[in-house]
Amino acid sequence: MRTIVNSGTNSPNDTSGRSSASAGTTHRAGSARPVAVTVWLCAAVVMAWLLLAGRTEAAMAAAPWLFLASWFVYAAQWRPLLRTDAHGFELVNGLRDHRIPYEAVEDIEVRYTVAVRAAGRRYVSWGAPTPPGAFGSGFDHVSDLKSRPYSILPGNERISQKEQKTGRDAIVAAWQDASTAAAKRPAGAVVSSWHLPTVIVGGIAVAWAVLSAFG
Repeated sequence: MRTIVNSGTNSPNDTSGRSSASAGTTHRAGSARPVAVTVWLCAAVVMAWLLLAGRTEAAMAAAPWLFLASWFVYAAQWRPLLRTDAHGFELVNGLRDHRIPYEAVEDIEVRYTVAVRAAGRRYVSWGAPTPPGAFGSGFDHVSDLKSRPYSILPGNERISQKEQKTGRDAIVAAWQDASTAAAKRPAGAVVSSWHLPTVIVGGIAVAWAVLSAFG
């Protein structure tokens, strides 16, 4: 189930309709998968505790909601990512995926989220790395700085620190590196598709929870 958005835009690299890349770099938010694993472990512990305690009815009542929560963190935390390769960006979101060739990209916004503007639309990545913290972006030796007397801290201590490169920098750099070559290629198209397994399992999870609520 795909939607193809034709593009006549003005910047960035290679083939347009490829649904997956042969090779590339995958970017994810650092906390996404640990959060998902934590929720799944909690759900498993709750179910095991109820069953071991002999509370079968309570376990059956809790099962649809634990299943729904487990599916939700899979769709919102485990699955999302942003992949860059020689051809373009692949935004894997919860239920929907977008394949964006470099030549279709108009601009990239890197704020609290990473958004790619292409073919007159704005595609937001659910799984791109989050911004680094204030300390992470400039202080390589925070503990050392805190141990010094305040009076001897130079005013430009933060400026003198080595700049930390992040995954967000790599995402922007991938497009910038591809822009020159992509500008010489024919305009590509953005390919969007539903991830049917996630959609189907999500529908089952929601239906089970609703039926249990009114059953």
